[in-house]
Amino acid sequence: MAGLSSLRFKSFNGCVKAVQAFRGTTNCVVKNLNVHQVQYRVVSGFSSSGNLTSGSLDKNVVYSRHEDFRLVDQTVVQRIFDRASLWPNLIAMECWGTGRKYTYGKLRDLTRNFGSALVRMGFKQGEVFGMILPNLPEFPIILLGAAGIGMPVTTVNSTYTVEEIARQLQLSGATVVVTIPELAGTLRQVAQQCPEIRRLLVVGKPEEGFASLEEMLQDNGDLFDDNIKINPSEDIFVLPYSSGTTGVPKGVMLTHSNVCANIAQMGHPGTMKVSYCPATSNHSSDLQEVFICILPFFHMYGMLAVVLNGLDHGAKMITLPRFEGESYLNAINQHKPSTLHLVPPLVSFLGHQPNLKLEAFRRLHTIVIGAAPLGPAAATRLVERLQKHDLLMQEGYGMTETSCISHFSPIVNNQIGSFGEPLSRTKIKVIDVDTGESLGPGQHGEMCVSGPQVMKGYYKNEKATKETVDSAGWLHTGDMVYYNEQNQFFIVDRLKELIKVKGLQV
Repeated sequence: MAGLSSLRFKSFNGCVKAVQAFRGTTNCVVKNLNVHQVQYRVVSGFSSSGNLTSGSLDKNVVYSRHEDFRLVDQTVVQRIFDRASLWPNLIAMECWGTGRKYTYGKLRDLTRNFGSALVRMGFKQGEVFGMILPNLPEFPIILLGAAGIGMPVTTVNSTYTVEEIARQLQLSGATVVVTIPELAGTLRQVAQQCPEIRRLLVVGKPEEGFASLEEMLQDNGDLFDDNIKINPSEDIFVLPYSSGTTGVPKGVMLTHSNVCANIAQMGHPGTMKVSYCPATSNHSSDLQEVFICILPFFHMYGMLAVVLNGLDHGAKMITLPRFEGESYLNAINQHKPSTLHLVPPLVSFLGHQPNLKLEAFRRLHTIVIGAAPLGPAAATRLVERLQKHDLLMQEGYGMTETSCISHFSPIVNNQIGSFGEPLSRTKIKVIDVDTGESLGPGQHGEMCVSGPQVMKGYYKNEKATKETVDSAGWLHTGDMVYYNEQNQFFIVDRLKELIKVKGLQV
């Protein structure tokens, strides 16, 4: 059985709240779990943009052992369109409740139609597009359609109050917002507090004062410009809001290059065990990756690690708009997932189901865990319950400020209690919080991250950006960690929870 490590995807805490029916995890110890040792490749340094540079390695900086990959200068939309052209006839998105589905080819066409409809309405490159949606198969069509015409997209938690939604839309300056009929009344109240909003859109039955997504998708697509001038390294793809290291929500500017890099990092052969679809339109769907999408798409875990990563690999994604135990199990039984993206409460939920149909898990090869530490006992219980002792359970660390992920437990070297190793093109250092000195193995300090997935900065908040990303491009995470001689990282505490009284830590 693959080793099971304790996880810290600190930016994914909102995903736990999405499954509020569950509470807590078990903190137990698992005995020796067949930990494999690997050799770390010495690589040259990185620039702040993540490009390899010549010169000697910095002292006490941990470099990724993974082979380098070439960063292509393209937008997220271009990347997904290129991938979609390889398997246009495969199902990309399917709604569990209604059976509504879209092939990769149809998704690409409707994305163009939606973007064109926005242009026809008068929206321009640089204006911010707001999304307040549950998990729907149309989510990537809307996301990529808006981004494809140069509109940064800010995704909003659909469980927020009127005041919370209004605050994010005010800060982001969104001029058009899409939601579902159930939230139309909420959005009407929000719009009264946000004078910059010019249009409201709805997915589903028509609502007074809202433009219909269904009608917009009938656009002929002629105003969608495939050659639009977008600078991938500078222009914003998404603008999620994060508390960062201070607890005050801030817009995180993630560029097209940031997100493309993180998709490529997750798809690195040494990082994730994914069956790539071959470049043929008549590829058998029997070999297609299948994801059951229960984690919220408004979160970077759900958006990037599930949706965009899935589209990049030709996966079939089954969407559930909300968590209901019976529906979730029925979706698993019917669609037989190859990878499950979970949070610890879902691991516990599955591990305690007495009537799991083992046949439904015959294709399952990987479980990806995010949002909170996973108790080893819960993980072991699930592995034994599924009777799949070759199951790979991968865990890691990420922040919204790192697009999604900076560390991931390797396929062959999961160490107990560790949140993994740096992804390709990522370098990490642990610093003394008083002196800023880089520390060696076994020493506790604040973790700093550098790589192509690190955000451009906080939206219209230069002060907060400078407080979080230093002049050398290091993102200061606010997490106290240490690493061992094998360059595996372990969480210790949150820096902001260490209080100083007269210069002393208490």
